[in-house]
Amino acid sequence: MKNGKPKRTRQDAERLFEGLPQASVRSTNRAANPFEEGVFEKVERIDEESKLWKDNLVTLPMAIELPRGYESMSRLRDAMQRAWRVKWVREGKNEVVTEFPEGWAAVRPESGPIELRDPSGVVRALYGWAEDAELRILPRYLVESQANSSNGLGSLLVRDRESGQILERSSTWSAQSGTNHPDWTRLSAWLDARYPQHRDPLRYWADCEENIANSLEP
Repeated sequence: MKNGKPKRTRQDAERLFEGLPQASVRSTNRAANPFEEGVFEKVERIDEESKLWKDNLVTLPMAIELPRGYESMSRLRDAMQRAWRVKWVREGKNEVVTEFPEGWAAVRPESGPIELRDPSGVVRALYGWAEDAELRILPRYLVESQANSSNGLGSLLVRDRESGQILERSSTWSAQSGTNHPDWTRLSAWLDARYPQHRDPLRYWADCEENIANSLEP
């Protein structure tokens, strides 16, 4: 009696699967098997390689020049994360690996600092090659000098770096340049009146304004 009951139980269980296509059952079991040898190893390796070879990973200096209006480096990093949609991947002793949106890239010229460029090719920041290099974020609007090679004199202009347009120009050509130029005060006041937050390098850029607005939405 003891041997008969288990036998009937097995036979009853087998009858539940009568009529099912055996081949499809075996195929389904193989695909659903989470312990198949080598499956996890292969998936993890592919995932790790895709992270390692991302084109939008950029290595930046750990040090960042603190623009006016930012109280600390942590505040600036938070603002960069919102405005640029940059992600901090991992930190080293003197550098940090970051993930930028598609199209951003660090360009190493033959001479001069490394240029961090946005998808349209505009230089958004500069940094040197040395271990103690410092990242300098550039604003959209800037008063810059323009030299005349024929007479050695210089002028000043206000440039919109996003569009490349010249918004205002000095009327005086002088041997003095930069803040020593006679028109420096006038052009600086012109820029302050129209773009009061122009010293913040994360403001007025079209992508920054959109990203900041999206980050404030509930």
